[in-house]
Amino acid sequence: AAVGNLSNALLVSAVLLLLVLLVFFFSWRTALISFVAITLSLVTAVLVLYLRGATFNMMILAGLTIALAAVIDDAIIDVENVMRHLRQPRPEGSDATPAAIIVDTLLDMRSSVTFATLLVLLAVLPLLFLPYLAGNFFQPLIVSFVLALIASIVVALTITPALCVTLLA
Repeated sequence: AAVGNLSNALLVSAVLLLLVLLVFFFSWRTALISFVAITLSLVTAVLVLYLRGATFNMMILAGLTIALAAVIDDAIIDVENVMRHLRQPRPEGSDATPAAIIVDTLLDMRSSVTFATLLVLLAVLPLLFLPYLAGNFFQPLIVSFVLALIASIVVALTITPALCVTLLA
């Protein structure tokens, strides 16, 4: 019953996320890119947790839920910035193609997105070394959070640029 309820909640959440992205971006392509990036990041984190032999409990779900804000931010920031640069008027005589604009925009953002993610990871990693009961209590939450952030940055550095060039150029 619990797995069924969780499945229903995830399905409703995914539909709501897609609707909010469509309203936010006013474009099915940009909404699709963000939705795929968010979903892929979370599925990758869950897959890694599964391969590690983790049992899914409330602490792991809490870690993934907390990480959702950073995952959504990684997915939306790239796409929104690409769309902003594509909508800007090009200078007279500029022969920059949309694909070149997308690549330049994403390359400009790589360092800031990577540093922001690294700072968040560095902020939570000391919690992995808490002793005694607190350490045992928070470890699943922190591990799921860290795995979701790592998956998010990998998706933001690889899949999101590929989808942007494919769907927006």
